[in-house]
Parts: sequence; C-alpha cells; structure tokens
Amino acid sequence: MTSMTPPEGFRHHIAMPVRWSDLDALGHVNNAVYLTYFEQARISYFNALALWDGSVNKLGLIMARAVIDYKLPLNASDDVHVFTRTKRLGTKSFDTEQVIVRRVDDQWQVAANGLITIVVFDYQTNQSAPMPQAWREMLTAYEPAPIQT
Repeated sequence: MTSMTPPEGFRHHIAMPVRWSDLDALGHVNNAVYLTYFEQARISYFNALALWDGSVNKLGLIMARAVIDYKLPLNASDDVHVFTRTKRLGTKSFDTEQVIVRRVDDQWQVAANGLITIVVFDYQTNQSAPMPQAWREMLTAYEPAPIQT
C-alpha cells in the first residue's frame, strides 16, 4: 500500500510523533508506550465522532481490555501513524481495532496491532450502561467496513 492509502477498512488515523521519553535504553519505543499511542488515537477517534467529551457527569467510556501484537520496533526517527476503527458493537461495549504503522519510503510497515474493548460507563451510578442508539448510529455511519454486532 502507498503512503496515501490507509490499511484496508480504516478511515481514521493520526500522526504520532515519537518523543525522546518514549524510548527505552536500546533506543526503541518502549512496549508500554504502544498502549499510550493507541490511547491517544482512540481519544482522537472519539472526539472526531463526538462520542464523549471526557465529562464524568454523564455517560462515558472506559477501557476494559487490551490485546497487543507487537510486530516490529519503532525508533525516534520513524514516521509513525495510528489507525483506528470500530470492529464490534455490543450492548454495553464495543471493540476498537487499531494498528500502529511506520512509513518507509512509500509503504506502511505494521509495528503493532491492537484490539481494545471499550465499555459504556455511567459515572453517576458507577456501572456499565447500554450504548446509546445515537452512538451506535454514528459509529456505523462513520466506518467504511461493516461492524460486527
């Protein structure tokens, strides 16, 4: 795929600058930082869809599970991007699929794949809540690929 073509089925992406503090003693991005990159991209995704503004006075979102498959190391000089999409919609949760890539010449190289389960959370009652129909409709309308239900 070329530098202008996202991985198949993904629409949302952000560039991710590699900070000096992201590096470990070997000069690679530390494995724990990959999760931070996924988080930053998900927040951008949620903001782009106006799903949640971060307020704890209404329904919000919390991460319940994270699975990461590491494919290759990232370095300080890499041109890093993170792609995000919704893969599955449940009654009270949904899964985001994410991929961290680095651009080398005119190709993306996958550095990591992630599957993150997000739970709709009512901060007033301190428990999970059903996903609002409006959120379900926004996610379905936004995604280029079908979402599992």
